[in-house]
Amino acid sequence: MKINPGVVKNIVQKYPKPFCEQYWENWVKNGLLRQSKKDCVSLHGHLNGINHHFISHANPADLDNKFFATKITPRKMISRTDFEFKIIAPTDQKIVAYRCIGEKPNFFREYGLYKKSLNVKKGDTVVMNEYAYATSDLSYANTYMTNRRGILYEIEIPEGSKVSRTGYGVRNEIVFPRSSRFKCIDTEKIKNDNEEYLRVKLQYIKPKDLFDK
Repeated sequence: MKINPGVVKNIVQKYPKPFCEQYWENWVKNGLLRQSKKDCVSLHGHLNGINHHFISHANPADLDNKFFATKITPRKMISRTDFEFKIIAPTDQKIVAYRCIGEKPNFFREYGLYKKSLNVKKGDTVVMNEYAYATSDLSYANTYMTNRRGILYEIEIPEGSKVSRTGYGVRNEIVFPRSSRFKCIDTEKIKNDNEEYLRVKLQYIKPKDLFDK
């Protein structure tokens, strides 16, 4: 088949870039996706500011009010972040991270969820509905346990996990995709004169990827 050079020239001029490149540029142009590090979602440091929408069921109307730190709505923040988690580079090694939850007074809105978390048992599946934060630095994680009372999660993150991370080594800060699931490996109650908390060992359950065999 003989190809007319004039036709080819017209096609190239009309479609100068592959469709996939035009697609990504359109997402960026409309503020739905920002260029970010391959191992970190672009809103990594801001997601904690909207986690109350998943934990305490804030007013749904607030999802469409611009979040002061990012100048975009929480709804757009969620849409962008969920998409970025799908294309983020997976981890190349196992990571152990820690997450502390301070003791909640019974008049707190989150008290019911906190009490439920204290009853977790080996073999249970733990679901964290928010964009859960953790860190490789145990001493830093401990600052979030009020008066050394609460819950300490020790989380094993398998190699190949799509989690957002910043820092390096012991300085890692981790953000998990929302509604992440974890398998409880073990629990231990720690109690002495200075502290009283539940130590829970978890293993992150990697979501089933569309292209996994």
